[in-house]
Parts: sequence; structure tokens; C-alpha cells
Amino acid sequence: MASVSAPATQLRVSSELVLRLDDVKSGGFVTIDSALTIDDAASTFGVPDVTVEDFERQRFTNGYTRAFAWRSGSDPVTTLMASSTYLFADAAGAHEALSLFARGGDAAGAGRLSVGPRIGDESAAFQIDRSFETPTAETIAFTTTAIAFRHANALSLVTYRCLAEEDDVYYEIGLARKQFDRQKAVAPAGIPLPAKATALGSGGYGGMHTSATGLVLDVGDTPMGMRVRNEGPLTAAEFAAGDADLEGKFLKHGFQSAYGRVFARSSQFGKEPRVIRSETAILADTFGAHDAFTDFSKLATTVGSRILGSAGVGDESRVLTLDDFNRDTSFVEILVRHRNALSVIEIQFPIRMISRSLSLDLANKQLTYHLADLGMLKPF
Repeated sequence: MASVSAPATQLRVSSELVLRLDDVKSGGFVTIDSALTIDDAASTFGVPDVTVEDFERQRFTNGYTRAFAWRSGSDPVTTLMASSTYLFADAAGAHEALSLFARGGDAAGAGRLSVGPRIGDESAAFQIDRSFETPTAETIAFTTTAIAFRHANALSLVTYRCLAEEDDVYYEIGLARKQFDRQKAVAPAGIPLPAKATALGSGGYGGMHTSATGLVLDVGDTPMGMRVRNEGPLTAAEFAAGDADLEGKFLKHGFQSAYGRVFARSSQFGKEPRVIRSETAILADTFGAHDAFTDFSKLATTVGSRILGSAGVGDESRVLTLDDFNRDTSFVEILVRHRNALSVIEIQFPIRMISRSLSLDLANKQLTYHLADLGMLKPF
């Protein structure tokens, strides 16, 4: 037993950790196949404010990139894909580089993307849409997907650019998972880093919610392929979906603030949700939040929604559904009240294709943010 070596945890040779031509779809050809110096790494990282000094501070050791391209006939846009790996002296350096990538994506206005189950020790992904006009006045829209993940001391980045109409996020996430598989073959075990303390839980048990910003679902809570389309503060009118009567009731019940985040994707299979909307409002007290919960529920039933029952979370909850055959959409609406916060999750499914398990899973994830905000989560 003493002669059996422990599995490797540190990755050292970056050229072994990127995708090869036989990993990608047919018809592609290699355009770049090169090791990266520290100057190359900073310039190819894709985040404008990242410098060589940043990579020195994170103790960059070596890197490698391989890029591919596809062109069909006279297409004005070439499909491009790049697979890169940056190695650092330790996992902490790779983690800091991933943090720079995540901040850069947010700063560029890219939509955060759900990759489903986490890739590696930690991951982040974005999509951004761009367009340009050809000399013949034709507008070409294309989508760029960027997926970064850390495994042990390696940070890997998979980017894919194609015509917007040809975007296949499942294929693109699959490429990142293939690259991760190559790394696991070299170092089966990753190196998780301890989570840093956050501001959540500062309210203390029995407190009241004061800010709605952290009380909505995030992209990692949603099914794979969903992307943040917009987010921001909401007025009482916006939280009431434009209904003036309901807006007035919210204000009467002590509406203070609200925040919302919308996720969407192009449906590839019949049963997938198309849109998920997560919104939370803060009311002055528990009684006002209860009255707002009741009024919201009454409005939903007035316009034809059916009550499916309770989600079994929070201080009170309700699940409603509405089929809109004109829009070929079935809506599931989940109301959750916790103390003085009222949350609404709206899920849009293809008609008659609702998933109760997904709906309840999102409700539980929503409540987790409420519990964490007041320090009510039990420690593991």
C-alpha cells in the first residue's frame, strides 16, 4: 500500500489540457496551436483591464491555446472556437484569474449563462450578442459564448462565436466538459477553496428583510442554457405587472423596494422552460407582505389562473398555472412570502409541458436566499 502513489492534484503541462481537432465537430481546421507566454496570456485572456502584472501577481507559470475555425461557402461570418488553459503556481491564483474573468464579463454587459452542474471546482459563463452590417447593407447577428472553469491550479477558457441563428449552447457547454475531462484524466481530484464569508446572515435570527437585491434567483439556480436577459430594481407598478389597482394596494401595504432578474433561452427541446422571471418585493412589515401575497394571488385567479396548491416553503406559498394557447405557453407562478418579503417566480413552459419538480426546486432555491439573508440557514 505504501508504494501506491497518491493521485496528482497539480497540473503542470498546459498543452495536454486543451481540446484537439477530434474533439470538435467535423469540418473545422486549426488556426492557432501555441504555447502562451505571460504576455500572450494577458493579451488573449479577453478581459480588457487584465494586465501582465495581474498574471504575475497570480503566479502564472505557463499556458496553451488551440483555436479552430469553420467556414461554409461564402458565409460572411466564420464560426470560431478557442480552447485555452492557464496554469498557476497554486489553486488560489487560478481562482483569482477566474474572478477577473467573471468581473470582466459583467463589466462588458454580457449575459451570465447557466452551465447546469458546475464544471470543475468553480465555473462562470457568459453570452453576448453582436451584429454588423455588410457592404450590401445586410445585418449579420452573431453570438459569442465564453465558459471559464477552474480545476485545481488550472483556469481554462472555451470561447465559441457563430451566427446567432446557429447558436447551440448545449454543444458549447459540452466542449467545456470535454476539456474538463482531459484535465481530470491527468489530475482526478480538484482543489476546492474555502468559501469566503459574505454579507448574508448579518440581519440575525428573527430580523426583517431590508434589501430585495439579494433575494432573487441567480443564473446558477436555473436549468442549463438559460441566460440572464435583464435585471434591476423594480417600481411598485412593475412588480404589479402594470396593474394600476394592484400597484395601489402594494403601496398601501407598505411597498419599499423590489428587484427582478429575467432568464431566457431559445428552446431546443419541447419540454424546456423558455423564460424564468424572479422578483422580490420588500414590504414594511409581515402583515403588509401577507396582504400583498393575498392580493397578488387574487389577481392571478381573476385573470384565469388555477391554484395548484402550496409549494411548502416560506411562511406561506402558492402555486398557480395558466395556459395561454394563443402564445403556445403554459405559465407557472409561484408566490413565496418570508417575513416581510414577497417573491414571485414565473416560469414559461411550452403549452401543457409544465414541470412540477423544476417549479418546486426553484421555490426551494428562492427560499434559501431569504433564510440566508436573516442568518437562518442551519450550518452543515
